[in-house]
Amino acid sequence: AYEFAVVTDGPVFIADWEPAVLQILADVSGGLDVGVIAARFHNGLAGLIVKTARLLDADRVVLSGGCFQNVLLLQRAVAFLRRDGFRPYWHQRIPPNDGGIALGQIAAAARSSPFKADHDHVPCHSG
Repeated sequence: AYEFAVVTDGPVFIADWEPAVLQILADVSGGLDVGVIAARFHNGLAGLIVKTARLLDADRVVLSGGCFQNVLLLQRAVAFLRRDGFRPYWHQRIPPNDGGIALGQIAAAARSSPFKADHDHVPCHSG
C-alpha cells in the first residue's frame, strides 16, 4: 500500500498525498504493472481512512460521498476498518453521490418545515 501522511493542525486533519504520489511515480518509472499500482493506491486510501479514524478516536465510521461509488475502494475501506476493530457504515439503498445528498436535503427540509405532512390524507390524482 502507498503511504498517505496525515498532518494535524489543531482540530483539522489534512491528508498529505505527496508520499503516495512519489511512490507511484517511482513504481511507474520502474515499469511496475498498472494493476499492482492501482491495488496499492486503493489499499493506501483505505489505510488513510483507518489512520484518520484512529486520530479521531472513533469506533464507528461512516463512508459516504461519490468516491465510494468505487466498489474496490469501498470494499477495501470496509475490510481494513473491520480488521482494525472499527464499525463501518456505508450506503446500501441510497447512492453515496449527489442522489444521496439530494435525499438528505429533502429530509432536512422536511424536518425543519413548519408544515407537517398529513399521512392520513395524502392527495392523489386519478386518471
